[in-house]
Amino acid sequence: MGFILIPEGIAALESFGVHLAGDVSGTPLKRYHCRDSAGRMVYEQAMPAGSRGIRRRDLTLALMRALDGGEAVVFADFEGLDVGEDFHVAGAHLRLRGDSSAVIADLYVGAEGVNSRARHAIFPDWPLTPDQVPEFVGLVRCERAAKWAGNNLNKFHAAEGGIAFGILPVDDEHVVWYLQFDSQRFPLTAEVMHGDPEVLAGARRRFVEGLVGAWAHPIPSLVAHTDFSRVHLWRPIETDLIPRFHRGNVVLVGDAAHPLSPFTSQGVSSAIADAIALAEEVDGASSQDHLMQGLERYSARRHAQCAPYVAQGRELVQRFLEPLSEDNAVLPIATRSDEAPVLTRTTQRSAFAQEA
Repeated sequence: MGFILIPEGIAALESFGVHLAGDVSGTPLKRYHCRDSAGRMVYEQAMPAGSRGIRRRDLTLALMRALDGGEAVVFADFEGLDVGEDFHVAGAHLRLRGDSSAVIADLYVGAEGVNSRARHAIFPDWPLTPDQVPEFVGLVRCERAAKWAGNNLNKFHAAEGGIAFGILPVDDEHVVWYLQFDSQRFPLTAEVMHGDPEVLAGARRRFVEGLVGAWAHPIPSLVAHTDFSRVHLWRPIETDLIPRFHRGNVVLVGDAAHPLSPFTSQGVSSAIADAIALAEEVDGASSQDHLMQGLERYSARRHAQCAPYVAQGRELVQRFLEPLSEDNAVLPIATRSDEAPVLTRTTQRSAFAQEA
């Protein structure tokens, strides 16, 4: 529904001629505010300069505009791959307007997210475990809430740890909220995971209200004004990186290649970085051998750059599960090893330190 775009991802988009301006500009993010469930400020830090919150819809629109109206794009349902010996794909099955057809290509790019069928096709036995911390995500149109959020990412935490409610402004009228929770302490029931849409919406509302319904303003109001038939249950995957991001004539990008913890705020920007690296490494390939060499370089390059995100994501999850403290109130954005350390504080204001 919406997400944080970090400066690196925005710069990459602009290099492709994708401009986040006007009605698709999103909201610049200036500061991160960590609060307790009563709304008291625990920790404050500057966001990386140039970060912004943006609706998924607006980013998609910006991409389509960069494609000159989108004539080159066809939307279809992906049904699966025909995989033969040595993991060579003979065709991809797509369904468009009710008709199914096989698309034959030299190279297939799997970019279909955390539950990627392409990844499963080329690494069928790779272990995937649901992450301990799922999240509910909602989008609310409320100018008052957007004004309250301003240019800040706000996140409220339970004192005992294991529950957090984030509020991300994505334009002048909308905010995205997300509820992260420890599923071992607060297990998901069948009624909040699947079933009749009307019953499901009611069950999800009761679940969210049970965890944060009595928390500080503006959380109760946001929950009350949310259409829970449109709330998404996001279940991240906990896994090590697959050995490489391509096999045969299939290459993976984004969460299909490297499922990252939501705590890293790196999913979208890393997918964009994948796309750039892949384009650079295979551009001008004049033979199948040259193409395979380019895929090897892409895989090695991006595997090394994404590995720190996996490790930092696990550390951020562990801090989230522990009781709230100054040490655990860190900015939820992971960085590469060649960037500033993720857990180093910059300009900050800590209520804990002031009280001490």
